[in-house]
Amino acid sequence: MFVGSAAAGFAFGEAALFAVKPTLAEDGVLLSAATAASRRAGSTGVGVVAACLVFTSVLLSLGSGFLFAAVVMKLLSKIGVRMSWLAEATTGASVVVGAVTTGLSAGILPPWIYITAQAILVLIVYSYSNINDMTKALLIIFTDLFLSVLYGRMGVIIGLFVMGLTISFLCALRKALTERMTQRPKSKISCRLLERIFFYSVVVGVLGFSVGVGAGEAGEGSEEEVVLMLQSVLWVAFLSAGLLGAGLGTVAMVGLGPEVAGKVAVGAAIISSAALRAIQQSGSSLGTRSYAGGTLGAAAAAGVSLGAASVAAKQAFGSKNTALAILGSVVVGAILATRDLELKTTLLTTSELITITLVAVGAFVLGAPKSPFHTQVNLQRGLLTGPELIKGIGMETVTAAAAPIGAGALGAAVLGTAALGRLGTVGVLVAVLLALGSTLSGMIGKSPSTTSAHTD
Repeated sequence: MFVGSAAAGFAFGEAALFAVKPTLAEDGVLLSAATAASRRAGSTGVGVVAACLVFTSVLLSLGSGFLFAAVVMKLLSKIGVRMSWLAEATTGASVVVGAVTTGLSAGILPPWIYITAQAILVLIVYSYSNINDMTKALLIIFTDLFLSVLYGRMGVIIGLFVMGLTISFLCALRKALTERMTQRPKSKISCRLLERIFFYSVVVGVLGFSVGVGAGEAGEGSEEEVVLMLQSVLWVAFLSAGLLGAGLGTVAMVGLGPEVAGKVAVGAAIISSAALRAIQQSGSSLGTRSYAGGTLGAAAAAGVSLGAASVAAKQAFGSKNTALAILGSVVVGAILATRDLELKTTLLTTSELITITLVAVGAFVLGAPKSPFHTQVNLQRGLLTGPELIKGIGMETVTAAAAPIGAGALGAAVLGTAALGRLGTVGVLVAVLLALGSTLSGMIGKSPSTTSAHTD
């Protein structure tokens, strides 16, 4: 139990070492394009679009890892492997292999194939959604991310104050609309993304604000400013990948039980550590996109290891002393990983080391018995278990990747329009206001539609 927790913390600590490396800034072509775009749309806009692309890569990698693990579990079940511990450890390793392989494909495949595959994913999700609601939801997500990054660049105190004023204004606006408009029956046709927009806005706001704080004050879009922005995006993405992996890993492992989860955690931790070393050794031949995608996939898989280890340590949370001991093992594992001379090419500051350990502990706590993630969930096909549950979580995660890539594409079009001049800027502002007003009105109530539309 303690060994598995320490191993999971070690794996996440190793993955976090790659977060402090200027991976994206080392690509001369990418940096030149980002710098040129920042002069027109601003470094904040470039950072927001980059964040959408990076988080899309994380979701695709993690979802593919779960899907590959589900396939391996079914194959092992058909073969009839007698040693259960081997099958369970192999399942954990499969999550890493699927996640890392998908991340590496971002650079191995030609860009047009990779972009086309993402576009097809977005279109598939769109085909099962209300197009107008989906577009409004994506626009709101991008606007929320843009504003939160902008507020973060104002500084922690001023940024939080301005964000509070913005939230107060939106709440007052919604209240005013509620009082003036009569209640009408809600439409039966809706978009799940729009229904959950409050939750997504909170998550996106926290991530965006963190990126903005790390990027510092906005400047004139110089190359140094763009480098700092890209590095801030990568830093937040790595830490968020661990948290996301831990949350989904907890949900996936609850149905399998503590004993199985412990072996899955060890398998995922060992293979993710090995994968990071392999990527490090092959860094010069992989290219920037594959290097970043592969390490992000490994970070998400390390998060799954943390979630599985937490589920396995269910009994340790029964008393205060054992709970502190198990959390201490995670901290020790994460700190030992940051001392790894083979992977560490950049010295960590004290604040970075503290942040990594706190995120590792936070990710581990997501699997605690009283955590909202420590529960069996009903997916679209009902309450699932075993390989079917892993497959369902993988499908949901891959589908969720349509949100950031869709928001990023829409946001890039918005910024490109605004960069055309004053008329383009006015057009963008009008579109945002119309979407906001339409969404607020839709939350209050709208008459049922008589036209046919797709289901969610």
